[in-house]
Amino acid sequence: MIDFAEYTLGESSEDALTITSREENAAVTLEMVKQCKQKLDIISQELDPNVYDQADFLEILRKLAINSRHVEIRIIVFQPQLIVSRGHKLIDLAGKVSSYIEIRKASTQYISFNESVLIADEVGYIYRESTERYRGKVNFNARRESKHLLDVFDSMWETAKPDPNLRRMHI
Repeated sequence: MIDFAEYTLGESSEDALTITSREENAAVTLEMVKQCKQKLDIISQELDPNVYDQADFLEILRKLAINSRHVEIRIIVFQPQLIVSRGHKLIDLAGKVSSYIEIRKASTQYISFNESVLIADEVGYIYRESTERYRGKVNFNARRESKHLLDVFDSMWETAKPDPNLRRMHI
């Protein structure tokens, strides 16, 4: 398995890495989010629990959200009812730090979008062509590719809507 701690967001070589397993996907996601400082954008069908519902990931995401008042974490999902029915802990975290984490449901015009995307600080990305497979590309320093993925994200974000299933009230 690749040691992703050797890579630095925004500084490492511009060569893309290939990931092939659930373990690599979870490890690179953890490392990239750990290095993220201000902006994190995610597109995920069902917030893959093997990646996004892990204690280490949730703690790093929580720290990102509370350590800077300028942080922006935006997440687009497609299956909010499934996510909630599984008891996904990211929904609870988003409710606790709702000023920093916003989750929206993708509009129906993107129903056939089956890719998984994470963009960190507009410079690093994790891209999987299919949500059913863990094979994908990773780059810690690719402004051009990240900008392209961010353009796709922004187009989807503009038409995405908050979903009542994703709201949690914390008193």
